[in-house]
Amino acid sequence: MGDGPLDDIPQGGWKAAHGWAMPEPVEPILVVLILLLAMYFTRRKDYAILGPKARFEPVADEESPRSSNEFDAADHRTNPHPPKVRSLLWVRFETPNSSIFARHVHSRVLQKFPFLVEMFYWGISFAVYRATKDLAAAYYGGQESMWDNARLHGLMILESEALLWGGGREAPRRWLEWRIQRWFLHRSEAGDVGAWLLTILNRGYALVHVPGTVFFVAYFYATTKSHSRFCTIRRTLTWTNLLAMCCFVILPTMPPRLLPKHYDFVDTVSLEDAESVWMAGDFVNKLAAFPSMHFGWSFCVGCVFVADSGVLDGLSSCIRRYVLRLDDDDYAAPRKTQPQPRTESAVKLFIGIAYPTFVLTAIIATANHYFLDAFAAILVAAIAFASNRFLLVFLPLEDWLLWALRLEKPIPTTGRKRSVVIK
Repeated sequence: MGDGPLDDIPQGGWKAAHGWAMPEPVEPILVVLILLLAMYFTRRKDYAILGPKARFEPVADEESPRSSNEFDAADHRTNPHPPKVRSLLWVRFETPNSSIFARHVHSRVLQKFPFLVEMFYWGISFAVYRATKDLAAAYYGGQESMWDNARLHGLMILESEALLWGGGREAPRRWLEWRIQRWFLHRSEAGDVGAWLLTILNRGYALVHVPGTVFFVAYFYATTKSHSRFCTIRRTLTWTNLLAMCCFVILPTMPPRLLPKHYDFVDTVSLEDAESVWMAGDFVNKLAAFPSMHFGWSFCVGCVFVADSGVLDGLSSCIRRYVLRLDDDDYAAPRKTQPQPRTESAVKLFIGIAYPTFVLTAIIATANHYFLDAFAAILVAAIAFASNRFLLVFLPLEDWLLWALRLEKPIPTTGRKRSVVIK
């Protein structure tokens, strides 16, 4: 691409070279189908909702213990449902133990399908997201002021990035996002195999984000080795989301596709009529570009797959042995585990790298995000992972909510808890 005038626009403007006709309900139907399948495959087997209601025996849980002292048999003889002891900062206090309601029908439904709890957690996250647009408008004194500031924030990001790789060109050629999208637009007009690239990215941007993350949560819940590990990843995703939503309120940012037309970005997703049902409507915050949760979630998912591939274990061993020159006696030997098949390891490593790479390409090529949005998402995800246990401060609220609903939290079917027998 040269530095001459912008004379590369086809006569009649950019048009969708290809398009996949897809009814609007497809995405929500896909999400519901994933959730229903997850409920079925993670159900507690050999447990009847309307079966015998035997005496309830509390079972230890890594994340939310059901009593103040679950392993004190004498305490359970005097009070089978002792209050839970929680702490907040330096204050310790008691909360009610909802295990007394374990025989209720709605508690037994949750016990049969414990994945319903995960759906509830994500429902809360969506409700908070829905409020970010109204909170941002209130923070900036109205919709018009919010949109004006969001446009300025978007242009500030472009110009900040141009200082790194603009090459002294005039706008919009000094913006890397513009140059990348232009390449894909020209390929779309070429009429060869490359013409499908942009269509794939358009559909990927619209359809992969929510269904892909929901599928990952369901997959990880069903396959991870321990419930505590699942809770760490779930808290990280949730905390990443909540931290990003604070940015959406304080720093609303207009994506490139919504910038005024003279900046020459193209809304390729709309061009192909490939919008998701969650990309329009009153419940969508169109100014939630910084940081990019499309990339933030995909980055988290990618990190989990890379970690599960075992590559990092081998890399750590090589660093200790060949870089730090440590002998086996200089560090604790790793715990013996069943070796992972090489094919499985390779597949996980490929997914861990390819998935966030695809999402990064999609958010840039479709003019929905800036590179700085993706970098900020990595930073937010790292902070969320390091501080994910902060969300445990909400456990007392969960205790009171369960008590108010006369509902007992189910024993999860993740990891070794899958084999717990409950009557």
